[in-house]
Amino acid sequence: MPPPSLGLDLVSPIDNMDPSYALELVNVFPGATAPITRKGYEEYVDLSAANTHVNTIADYNKADGTSEMIVVSEGGTPKIFKVVAGVATDITGSTPITPNFTNMQTQQFGSRLFMCNGEDTMQVYDGSTVTDATFTGVTLANLINVSSYRERLYFVEKDTLKFWYGNTSSISGALTSFDLQYSMKRGGFLVFAGSYTNQTAQTSQDLFFAISSEGEVVFYQGTDPSDTNWGLVARYYIGKPLGYRAFIKVNNDVWILTQQGIVPVSALFQVSTDQAANVVSARVNPYLSQYVSILKFSPRWHGIFWPEGRRVFVNIPSSESTTTMLVFSIDTGGWCVYELFDNEDSITLGIVDGAPFYGSYHGKVYHAESGYTDKGNAINFEGRTAFSFYNSRGNYKAFKDIRPLLRTRRGLTLSLGLDTDFQREVTVDTISTGLAVTTPWGSPWGSPWASSTEYIFNRFAIRGQGHSGAVRFGGSVNKSECQIYGFEIRFDRGGQV
Repeated sequence: MPPPSLGLDLVSPIDNMDPSYALELVNVFPGATAPITRKGYEEYVDLSAANTHVNTIADYNKADGTSEMIVVSEGGTPKIFKVVAGVATDITGSTPITPNFTNMQTQQFGSRLFMCNGEDTMQVYDGSTVTDATFTGVTLANLINVSSYRERLYFVEKDTLKFWYGNTSSISGALTSFDLQYSMKRGGFLVFAGSYTNQTAQTSQDLFFAISSEGEVVFYQGTDPSDTNWGLVARYYIGKPLGYRAFIKVNNDVWILTQQGIVPVSALFQVSTDQAANVVSARVNPYLSQYVSILKFSPRWHGIFWPEGRRVFVNIPSSESTTTMLVFSIDTGGWCVYELFDNEDSITLGIVDGAPFYGSYHGKVYHAESGYTDKGNAINFEGRTAFSFYNSRGNYKAFKDIRPLLRTRRGLTLSLGLDTDFQREVTVDTISTGLAVTTPWGSPWGSPWASSTEYIFNRFAIRGQGHSGAVRFGGSVNKSECQIYGFEIRFDRGGQV
């Protein structure tokens, strides 16, 4: 039987699933090679002495090619920190940040990072200090989202359908408004406005798009609203977006987290809006739906794209302080679930200098996908493959044993079992792969090929009878990883029943 290399499938008929999918897959990433246990995370900086909740992690890219991490946290007096090489410096500006409004929306424009929250005067970081923005024409504290389009900054005014934009290549001066209340047919308020490059036509075209709280998406072409060529070119209706942060930039695309699923903007130009929510998240939409009912609009709904790791992280909040993650493989299109050692360790996500980071509810920032432990603790993993009739749907079977093919460090304790006929068995046997048999370098009996990481292909007895079976596996890894290449199932086949 193949490994669950295509990730989770929560929608296909349970008796007719592709065997390369999984019914459950926790902390096992379905990447380009065989599925492998995820890496761990370790402390990068501790801000708990000053604040608790880390609610914003932003990347500030300097002209010399280096990056700085900008962190906004609260718990006492909200603060803004610059973090370089794990050392935090308080750079909070003169304007206080209101508690419970430290979930900032950010955009780098030129050499400055703009930060707004819809409650306080917009903050600007110039590489050394944080000051108030100097735009005029609007109450800056009312601006709640920021982006850029064709060399101009664009801002969303909270609780309205209005956006504001600046002059070309300008970081100050008067802002001009554009009201979409007569364009948006469903009402509501504006959630996001920004840039999208449409590549479905013969030539690429940079478009401006805006989305309302009701899931209405409008696209405009032209340099800016004052341009005589400015005009509405497309309108779509999708599920309601899940927050001001519910937008993930994935290469040239933008993924929108909605109540119906994840909608890539590119899909709106290629398929119907009903199908658009199934382009990337069809097989995990039931997982999303169960959490949408808990928090329907929250800054906890957000995500990041990690190009080096070829994966997309989607934060799934179960409360204001606890989250899990759905993680997407760019190579296979498969999904899995990440559950950290502490589910309060990733209330916010960020990419800084090409690396992923988690922000904790307890005032710490963690370097994600680093090392092979969760803060020094073992990483637990588990999975449940698709049910299979093993090429004989009508025959009853007496299952005898499982032989997993794994690449891991010997000494791994692994739980293996078989669920039969769509029922979850009460117990799963725990077996040990035995101790490592390698010898250290330089010893009299050593070998230049000796390694603590080996292929394990042992056969383990199981119990179970039925027409179909699904392999359940789980365990924990500590300072190592486990790669899963497949399973061999042996059984006695009876007559047709």
